[in-house]
Amino acid sequence: MKLKHRIAIILALIAGSLWTLYPRTVVERVKRDGVFVYDTVQRVPLKRGLDLVGGIHMALEIDESKAPVTDKAAALTNALTVLRNRVDEFGVAEPVVQRVGDDRIIVELPGIDDPVRAQDIVQKSAFLEFQITDKSQALDKALPRLDGIIRSRGLTTPGAPGAPGAPARAAAAPAQMPRTPAGLGSLLQRDTTDTARAAGDTGTRDTAAVAAGTGPGPLSSLIQQGSMPGEYLVAAENVGPVEHYLSLPEIQAALPPGKVVRWSSDSMVIANSTYRPFYVLDARPIITGQYIQDAQPNQDPLEGTLVTFELNNEGGRQFRRETSRHIQDYMAIVLDQRVMGRPPVIQGAIGTRGQITMGGQDLAAAQDLALVLRAGALPVPLKIVESGAIGASLGQDAVQQGIRAGILGLALVILIMVVYYKLSGVFAVGGLAVYTLITLAVLASFGAVLTLPGIAGFVLSIGMALDANFLIFERTREEMDAGKTPRAAIDEGFQHAWSAIIDTHVTTALTAAILYQFGTGPVQGFAVALLAGIGASLVSAIFVVRTFFLIWLHRTGGTKPVSI
Repeated sequence: MKLKHRIAIILALIAGSLWTLYPRTVVERVKRDGVFVYDTVQRVPLKRGLDLVGGIHMALEIDESKAPVTDKAAALTNALTVLRNRVDEFGVAEPVVQRVGDDRIIVELPGIDDPVRAQDIVQKSAFLEFQITDKSQALDKALPRLDGIIRSRGLTTPGAPGAPGAPARAAAAPAQMPRTPAGLGSLLQRDTTDTARAAGDTGTRDTAAVAAGTGPGPLSSLIQQGSMPGEYLVAAENVGPVEHYLSLPEIQAALPPGKVVRWSSDSMVIANSTYRPFYVLDARPIITGQYIQDAQPNQDPLEGTLVTFELNNEGGRQFRRETSRHIQDYMAIVLDQRVMGRPPVIQGAIGTRGQITMGGQDLAAAQDLALVLRAGALPVPLKIVESGAIGASLGQDAVQQGIRAGILGLALVILIMVVYYKLSGVFAVGGLAVYTLITLAVLASFGAVLTLPGIAGFVLSIGMALDANFLIFERTREEMDAGKTPRAAIDEGFQHAWSAIIDTHVTTALTAAILYQFGTGPVQGFAVALLAGIGASLVSAIFVVRTFFLIWLHRTGGTKPVSI
């Protein structure tokens, strides 16, 4: 290779490394006090780990307030796996996710600047189901029974229609299309049925009859049939009473068998009035989110923020089989028991790809949902019992002493190289500077976090880089003592030292690879730093330092002895 090409490659490596390590100022959209604002923050290429800078600490336990958990040990083990996947997807390198005792999981995240978002991701369940809306009008048939239960138990809500003394509810029929997004927008065509027509046909209940006790009951007077099978609309002011009725154990027991009621995550505006839909769905989902192998946030000009997902082959076959049996039916996408968007109509068999509209939520919410979908749903709900910021586990004094020791050691190494090998030592120091830049750039490219074990791996690879120079220089010195010319001695020195350098680097790299494969946390950090350093060491010793020698030979014409 020509000398100018070598110089160009080295300059490109230096420029690329500096570009990778240069801190960048970025604008982030963050939520503060319930309002989204734009913050200008500076992103550093290498973050420090828990032992150097600290982070946030969370202790989680199983939340049995909603339902008892029979096998806590198995549930906690499964939850631990899901949490590790989520933390890895969150982009936190070398976190601590471990089980403590029989009932607690400890999560420690280094360098996190948004603890609220981290807590939300850790706790979110993200259980995804695809369910067909009920087309048998089972709820309509059961409403008289449900109204009777409410009346007989005296459970009517004061102020609600149907309650004694309650004012009659305005009976204006909705007259415009609801402004809600559809799910699976690009794969499934949205139903274009005019909601206003259906809502108008259904109308509102005769409030006079309600007052007389002969018309619709306490529950039926508050809901309206939607434009699709299984859809019901509730005026915003009546959502509370309807939720109260539907949550009653007596009402839950009297619901049609094989059916479940799920509220929508969205609201819709009809004739300047806001409505909240709920859906009656077949209890058996046609498929769940357990088959999702990838999910990505996205934005669409028409449908807004959404999450596209991809199922694995098994899930794709099941999804295709089930959707082919329900063509022209409406399929609800249910996330954590909330229907996402309006259920679209199934126009044909669906394979492995789909999407979930976010109903006006921002891109960060879509990113978080995609993250938890990729990582999987929690097997049990978790609650945070402890949370707070933690300092550097090593202590500030220990960190400062470590920095001073590192600087002193590096200065001694440089001094010894320059004093003992003279000009060749200067070349080695120059190669060491390039080695340092490349190693740090590689670590930054992989999003590594500097911890004490990582720094130890980095320092160990510095020793290997210098050791390669020792081998080359000593061999070159022997060739010069044998009477060879400077150019021949340098060529022989690099050529004969090559095999020994490769042996030491390959064996160390294999050891580091094994540590990375079977280690966790700090052990993996050590292995990554060591592997990056080994690669940079080879480039530095074999290519960069030799180029420095070639530049010197070019300038002197190869007539002067090498200072070594």
